[in-house]
Amino acid sequence: MTAPLDFLVLMRRRLRESGVSFALTSGMACVHFGLQQTTKDSDWIIDPDHLGGFRRLLGSFKIGGAPGRASYRPIFGAPLDPAWMAHGWTSHVSVQDEPGSPGHHVDVFSRPPRVSRVEVEPGDEDFASRHIVAQMKKTDRAKDWPLVDGLGWQLAVLERPDSLLHLQDPVKLREVWERTGTPLREALAQRRPLLRKLDAETDLDRLHGFVRLERLIWECVNEDRWGTFLRAWKEFYRRWRDEAGWEWPTAEPFFEQHERLTDAARRHALCTDPLGQITRDVIIETGLRRAATRALQPRELVLEVAPPASELLP
Repeated sequence: MTAPLDFLVLMRRRLRESGVSFALTSGMACVHFGLQQTTKDSDWIIDPDHLGGFRRLLGSFKIGGAPGRASYRPIFGAPLDPAWMAHGWTSHVSVQDEPGSPGHHVDVFSRPPRVSRVEVEPGDEDFASRHIVAQMKKTDRAKDWPLVDGLGWQLAVLERPDSLLHLQDPVKLREVWERTGTPLREALAQRRPLLRKLDAETDLDRLHGFVRLERLIWECVNEDRWGTFLRAWKEFYRRWRDEAGWEWPTAEPFFEQHERLTDAARRHALCTDPLGQITRDVIIETGLRRAATRALQPRELVLEVAPPASELLP
């Protein structure tokens, strides 16, 4: 089995040769940026209009002239089809270097969470920008938040103002804020209202509290966003597995496997746009209410630091 980093080099080359628009993100991007040492899975942003080319690449996967194999994985996710992927679904694939080898886990986004517009890192165009990776890492997993802060500090060192959207350390926040011009401050504060506290608050402990409250809002909203997709998948999966002779994933070639999954998703009504069923406003309102309860804080205080809907659920 090819080492994970060698596999990434191979996939990047094959994607470029195939003309498929992509950006590596999440854990492998953090490895590339020097913020963590290793990760098993790779996460890729693939433009919805390029999913057909991506499927063709998977269906003909070879390494060094030897046959490989791609397969959907059994965990929840949508077909690699724009009807689902353009609305925020992920898809999960395993790619084998050679018959019988363990598979490399490939997770695919076309509309990444918390990202309004995909951008690549300047001078490093195979990778999503540090800003995009930081947005995607604002999850309900505790292990992701040191990476958000680390990416923010790297952006600060690079003198990129969007560092202020991600830094979690109040000392660093104040340091970068004080050297940022007034017009830019206001634009950034509209995206991250917590920044307005930096002028009024002198107590670092209180600033720590506001940062923790803001993080709790991100966590609660993401729990509800992710849960919406999970419920949609479970409802579909229960209907599908009740079919006579049901089997998943199958051992058939990837093209046939994809057709099987896509046909099942249509027949058993896997919702294409779960966030359209429960409006973003409802998800955000639920997240804000839960954050206030968990923090034992009044709603008014939560609203003072809550990121706007365009950041939480673009």
